[in-house]
Amino acid sequence: MANLMLRSHGRVELKRRSIDDVARIPRRAREIRAYRLKQRYMEPKQEISLSLLTDDLVVEILSRLPLKSFCRFKCVCKSWLAFSSDPHYRHKFPRTPVGVLYRVNVNCYRIHLAELPYGDREINTRLSFVPRYEFLELKGCNNGQLLCYHARLKTYFADISHVIVCNPATQEWMSLPNTEPGPADNDYDLMLCFDPLWSEHFHVFNFQYGPSRDGEISSEVKIFSSKDSTWSNCRWESEFGFYGSSCFVNGVLYVGHIQKHVLLAIDAPEKCTQWLNQRIIQLPGFPNGPEMFDCCDGCMAPSSGVLCYAQQELDGCMMRIWSLEGRDRWVVKHRLSLSNVYGRDLLLRTNHEGLWYFDYDIQAFDLERDLVILVDKTTSDIISHSISTRKCSRILEVPGFVEVYHRVLYVPSYCKCPTLISG
Repeated sequence: MANLMLRSHGRVELKRRSIDDVARIPRRAREIRAYRLKQRYMEPKQEISLSLLTDDLVVEILSRLPLKSFCRFKCVCKSWLAFSSDPHYRHKFPRTPVGVLYRVNVNCYRIHLAELPYGDREINTRLSFVPRYEFLELKGCNNGQLLCYHARLKTYFADISHVIVCNPATQEWMSLPNTEPGPADNDYDLMLCFDPLWSEHFHVFNFQYGPSRDGEISSEVKIFSSKDSTWSNCRWESEFGFYGSSCFVNGVLYVGHIQKHVLLAIDAPEKCTQWLNQRIIQLPGFPNGPEMFDCCDGCMAPSSGVLCYAQQELDGCMMRIWSLEGRDRWVVKHRLSLSNVYGRDLLLRTNHEGLWYFDYDIQAFDLERDLVILVDKTTSDIISHSISTRKCSRILEVPGFVEVYHRVLYVPSYCKCPTLISG
C-alpha cells in the first residue's frame, strides 16, 4: 500500500514538471558525456602543442619563476634542464649561490671558496683569467661582480692597475685607471656599487681618510663610473666611523658604522656632482655597544630591490630579519629559532673581560634563495640554514674562519657587462 502511494505521489510530482524540465535531463547527460569525450581526446593535443613552443618562449616562462619553483621544473624534462646551463639562456634564469668567498688573513692574498653542494663548479673563483691574480685582495661583491685590489704591486708591476672589477661567471674583467690609494698615512675603503635592475654600469666609491693640516681627520670620496671610465671628486658631510660593511640596493649605497647602530645612505650620482645626497638611518634591533657585547653588528643584504637587515636577539637563540620599507621604517619579515641548529638553548657567553658574545655570527643571508649562512665560533664550521624548512647542512670547516679578513656570499651573474673585457 505504501509503495503504491509513493508511486502515485511520484506520478503526481512528474506531472507538475514542465515539458522543458523533462527534456533537459537527457540533454544534460549528453553534455556531460560530450565533455568527458572532449577531455579524453584533447589531452594528447595539449601535449603536442606544448612541445611546439619555441625555446625562447619556454625560457621566458621559466625565467619568471622563483628560484625554488625553477629548480623543480628543471626536472620535468631534459630540454628544460639543458636551458639552465646553456650560455645563451642561463643569464635569464634565477641564480643559485655558489658559496662563500674569503681570504684567510691579512698577509694572504689567495681567494678561497667555501662551496655550497649545489653550486656551479665550472666558475673560475680563483680569478686566474685576471693578470697577476695571485696578488688579488678581495674587497667586495655585488650582484655577481667582484671588487679586488692588487696588493703590493706598486713596486714590482707599475703598469698594472691596482683596482680590478671582474665577473668570475663570464670571466670578464676591467682595470680601473688611476687608482692609487693615496698617501701612505691615509686610510681608504673601496666599495663596489652594481645593480643590473638599476643600471648596466657600475660605480666604485673610494673613501679616503687622513690627517689634515689642522690635525683633524679629513675625508674625501672619489667615485668611478664605468659609463665613461672616469673618476670624479665629490664632497660629503662625513663622520669617521662609517667603514667596512656596505650594501648597494636600487641606486643607494648603505654603509655601516663601526660603533654606532646606524647606517649611512648615499645616493649614487647618475652624473658628476659636487655634493652627495646622503642621510642617516637608525638600524632595528639592539645596539652592540662596547659596554655590553664583544661582537660585530648584524648583517645587510638586498632582496628584490629592498635592503634587509639580520641580527640576533639578546639571548642569541633567535634571529630576526627586517626589510626597509620607505626611507626609514623597518618591518620584521622572519623570526628564526637557532637553538635546533646548534642543539642547545644557550648561545650567549662571556669572555675573559666579562663581555658578552654570541657563539655564532650571521655571515650572510638571501631571502630570494631561502638561505642563511652561519659561522660557528666554537667549531669554525660554516653552516647553511634554510629559512622555510629549517634544515641545516655543514658546508666546510675553516680553522680561524671568524678571524678571516674578508668574506662574501657569491651569487653568480651570467649577464654580460658592456664595460668588462673577456679574460
